[in-house]
Amino acid sequence: MTGTYVTGSSLPDCSHACGPCFPCKRVMVSFECSVAESCPMVYRCVCKGRFFHVPSN
Repeated sequence: MTGTYVTGSSLPDCSHACGPCFPCKRVMVSFECSVAESCPMVYRCVCKGRFFHVPSN
């Protein structure tokens, strides 16, 4: 089976972003945007309610 590829930026890998906290999950953070503008998709790594910086590729 081949891997899944995403067009544009790749999704962040949060597997090691939360240090010893487990499970570390990727979540999408939403913003309030006006109808006339497009909202950027922003991801954060979260573990047990704490947010961690997304590692850069």
